[in-house]
Amino acid sequence: MKTIYRDKQTGRFISNPAARSQLLHNELYRAFDVFNELFADNKLPKVVITIQESGRRNAYGWFGNGFWSDRLAGEAVPEINLSAEYVGRGPHALLETLLHEMAHLWNAAVENVKDCSGSQYHNKHFKSAAERFALNVSRDGTRGWAYTSLTEESTKAIDSLELDESIFKGLSRKRSGSRPERYLSLIVNLDLKEPLKQAVEATGMNQREFVEFALTQAIRATGNDC
Repeated sequence: MKTIYRDKQTGRFISNPAARSQLLHNELYRAFDVFNELFADNKLPKVVITIQESGRRNAYGWFGNGFWSDRLAGEAVPEINLSAEYVGRGPHALLETLLHEMAHLWNAAVENVKDCSGSQYHNKHFKSAAERFALNVSRDGTRGWAYTSLTEESTKAIDSLELDESIFKGLSRKRSGSRPERYLSLIVNLDLKEPLKQAVEATGMNQREFVEFALTQAIRATGNDC
């Protein structure tokens, strides 16, 4: 088993991939604690930090409020995920994403305000929180104040951690092949919830079968076959 690796860019010997992955998790938690003290007066709750496939989100990371449960303590636990395909971007880029997600955590856990819609539109509450975490914030027409970058202050905070950059470079998850589409999502008014439920029960179909049947009839009525 190969246990010694050489950094192709610097020529230095580095830890094996598994060891670097463990160290990366440790450093992410350490960075979280430092940022919590510097920018949030230690008001943020502890979180579970994960490194998972970005999936359909195709984002650098995400925050989920209460995504985990702690049965021993009887509490819901927030999650901050850093997408596995993008963890090799280097410490400044990766920890900028961590700060971005900590801003979402601040709004959910401390301010108790919603700062992002289902379509990923980041509102003024996110902008305010991101600036608290020493991030520049810029606006986009469809996603609001979603785009962040490091300021001099946040860059200095990252530099103060004196990180081993080799831990933050090189490793990244291979992208999965494109997944075949299996279903088509439709949007209907919530007023149809109960009538739809009753109609489905009356026909003995399941909801998917009923909706497909109804759509097929409507499409054929327009003169198109399916």
